[in-house]
Amino acid sequence: MLVISEFKKQVKDPTRKQAAQERFRLARRFLNPLYPLIIKGYAHSKCSVQAAFGRAMSHTLNNVIQGEYPDFEIAPALAKISNGVLSPLAVNTCVRTSNTIQLSWSVTESNIKEYSQWDDQVILCAYDIIGEQAAINEQQVLRQDVRMTIELPSILHERPVHLYLFLHDRDESLYSRSQYLGLF
Repeated sequence: MLVISEFKKQVKDPTRKQAAQERFRLARRFLNPLYPLIIKGYAHSKCSVQAAFGRAMSHTLNNVIQGEYPDFEIAPALAKISNGVLSPLAVNTCVRTSNTIQLSWSVTESNIKEYSQWDDQVILCAYDIIGEQAAINEQQVLRQDVRMTIELPSILHERPVHLYLFLHDRDESLYSRSQYLGLF
């Protein structure tokens, strides 16, 4: 007979645990400056703040953190800071001149789908990943405005920023999936 009741302690690979911890640390560090946006952009009516942030962490761990231990990298273009049903904008131009960002988009009936409206508010997030600083536009810009110009805050002057764009409805209950516009 074979004795099966004896417990043998499994020897775990310490680098596997370190790799998981490092991935989690990088994801958390990437998302922390975006926290106020994430808890709104990932939330829905039956969702707690922790669940919304957990969904963002899951997406970041599975899609944004790339590479092999110990050489992990963040792929900002794959990040999502909001996820929802509103139609995204059809961006035409995005230009940075010194410390000003100018953005234009087109609005047609074909690119406004169910749930989306003319008065959906446009949010542009400028994110300096290295400096761990993020900022959004203060002035209200609507989908129908077809352009926006924002001045970056002083903490982002002369810093390279990643731009993310998303929308929310007038009640801030529905959001669009965020769009990555690039490094400027």
